[in-house]
Amino acid sequence: MLPLKTVLLVIASTYCQQIMNKLLELQDALISMKCCLCREVLSVPPIIAISEDGKQLKCGRCENVKKPFNARNFAFENIVKFFSFPCIYKDCNKMISWEDVESHELICEKKTIRCPIFYRACERIVQLQNLEEHMEQNHERHIFPDRYLTMIIKRNNLAISSVISNNQMFFVMIDNSDTPEVYVASLNCINECFTYDLKISSGICDDPYSVSIGNQPINKYDERDHCFHCITKLCNLKHHPHSKVNGNIPVTVNYRKIDLTHIKPLLGDISNMKYTIEIHPKKDFEEKNKKLVNENSTVTTQTNDSAVVDLLRKQLQCPICMEYMVGNIYNCQKGHVACSVCKIQLTECPSCLTKIGKSRCFPLENLADEIVLACLFSGNGCDFTGKLKLLSQHEKHCEHIIHQD
Repeated sequence: MLPLKTVLLVIASTYCQQIMNKLLELQDALISMKCCLCREVLSVPPIIAISEDGKQLKCGRCENVKKPFNARNFAFENIVKFFSFPCIYKDCNKMISWEDVESHELICEKKTIRCPIFYRACERIVQLQNLEEHMEQNHERHIFPDRYLTMIIKRNNLAISSVISNNQMFFVMIDNSDTPEVYVASLNCINECFTYDLKISSGICDDPYSVSIGNQPINKYDERDHCFHCITKLCNLKHHPHSKVNGNIPVTVNYRKIDLTHIKPLLGDISNMKYTIEIHPKKDFEEKNKKLVNENSTVTTQTNDSAVVDLLRKQLQCPICMEYMVGNIYNCQKGHVACSVCKIQLTECPSCLTKIGKSRCFPLENLADEIVLACLFSGNGCDFTGKLKLLSQHEKHCEHIIHQD
């Protein structure tokens, strides 16, 4: 006969296993529950009941979709906060805790987006990291590569294009209706760094008159708010706040409306309108970068404070491969930097394990392009000075290197 202690341990183990199995069954059941609007897992708060019987639930992703009945389901949230959920992006296999799901979806390296350029009825779902490649392969004629966009648009027509400025991609939508509207948006939240200027004139050739509007804000692109089909009142997606099924609520998010009342007498014929948009860094952003370069670009062997030179040299070395950072310099989400060579080889920052995306450190790039430094072995008698690219090549073969035996 087994000792009582052994019997109790067997019973406890069996009971724990049964509890674990029940929890796993509950987790599977929770994962199978979907938002009645976007059909994604109910894993982002607030969870709102939009039917009086409580059977229809919407997730926090659809919070801006307004319904007549709204009641937050705190009981459901209190249960699911103890569980983990799969990422909604199909190529991501991560399980994420309830409290981290929303932040993970914002930065997931497998995040997808519906193509913002709708020409030829393109509605392809593309991984965000591959969007630029998709644009170049499928919409090359709608890409303006040098920060300027100029186009003549017929009355009551709508155009969507992409503009590249400072290696950043922006999307421009122009609705040339009776009350024209313009928006400029970026996939990155860079409103503090960039702005755009808008010039409007008649589409008639050689018309000398135009109206200019400067320093307009650039907003974060949101495919639910900036949906082409919502703008044209043809969208049937339940999770889009401005869709036809949600009453065709006018899309007013971050749009620049143009009142033609006072412009028409000046421009004359406005059956066709010419739009010119220039996207550029804000002046204070450029001045800060220029000041940073000017303050640091003359550091040579004549600098008396060697500690400053050593600090600058360290800041301009990639913390991963320890080579000088020449060319593009990338940021992780917490601000650590990586050179272009290491960025290709890594998806996560070795320092903090967050994603290294396409975000670049332009101030440091400007400094790295302009700064002149003395050779690392100047203390051994080398009098070479140069910019980083030449300096990197020189130091590898400098005759003043002292080799350790």
